[in-house]
Amino acid sequence: MEKFNTIKFIEKLISFGERQGEAETCAAKYIIEILNQYGVGYFLHEFKTAIPLIRKSCVLADSKLVPSKGTSFTSGKINGKDSIVSSLVPLKFLFEYSNFNFNPECEIISQSNFYSAPSFAISKNDLGIVLNSKKVSAEIVVEKKEHISLNILVGNIRNPDNVIFAHYDSISLGATDNASGIAVLMDTIISDSELLIKNLFVFSGNEELSYDEPTYWGHGFREFEKDYLEILDKAKSIIVVDCVGNGKTVLENDDYVGNLSFPIINATLYSKKLFVMYGDIRKLFKVYHSDLDDLSQIDRNHLLEASVLLQKELKNRYE
Repeated sequence: MEKFNTIKFIEKLISFGERQGEAETCAAKYIIEILNQYGVGYFLHEFKTAIPLIRKSCVLADSKLVPSKGTSFTSGKINGKDSIVSSLVPLKFLFEYSNFNFNPECEIISQSNFYSAPSFAISKNDLGIVLNSKKVSAEIVVEKKEHISLNILVGNIRNPDNVIFAHYDSISLGATDNASGIAVLMDTIISDSELLIKNLFVFSGNEELSYDEPTYWGHGFREFEKDYLEILDKAKSIIVVDCVGNGKTVLENDDYVGNLSFPIINATLYSKKLFVMYGDIRKLFKVYHSDLDDLSQIDRNHLLEASVLLQKELKNRYE
């Protein structure tokens, strides 16, 4: 059997484009295809959700079109330029407010956050155009699209010692966020099948966008929680692999990082046993939810480092 190639795997995942709706389903089918190829069993956990399908997003500054992307769950208009915000400001302060948002770390349009009111992501390089224009207006048309998503469960689904999560959907290409995490889970499973005896690996769908408020991300995790709460209760640890492969791998137990990466209903109950594995966050911000998050962001050695660390942690936790 051909050795699993993490880079080729990521390249295929990002070839589906933004992994929402039908593209997310294509990604799930590809993950299942690889599991079948290597003779790995799995269980499909299906659930219903809804995602925002942006039909129109238009920003005009003195009647000239400004490149933009919609970042709203609802349709509507903005007149004026009073609400211009950094998308790196914590969402809790801005979720309900219409805005033009930009990522000060990214060179192109970055859909860092989504909002419950009409909102539009623009590039920091076009910020001056909006600020210096006399008349600014924008319109967005959003369709709430029903969608069937999947959590793909691999390993011990009865009484695992550890539960390891990674999401396969994305906003934009999502090589770092989070095709890399999916690649590490797959590499770990294929490299050491004995880990499946005492661990459960969850390839999770619908992490990025849902109509849950105010925490719209993490819906697939919460669906798992709803149907498999007993597993989370009994597990010795929960590990979330998200945004690895772009720098030195970090594995830590931190409430802030944990709440962002794994926003389930009963998060406080598991705070002491929740660990998050990630890479270079500052580097991630420069490409976050943008078309720059492509294969060039990923380093094979850092992926290997993450896989080795994950295997080591899982072995140490039950030996």
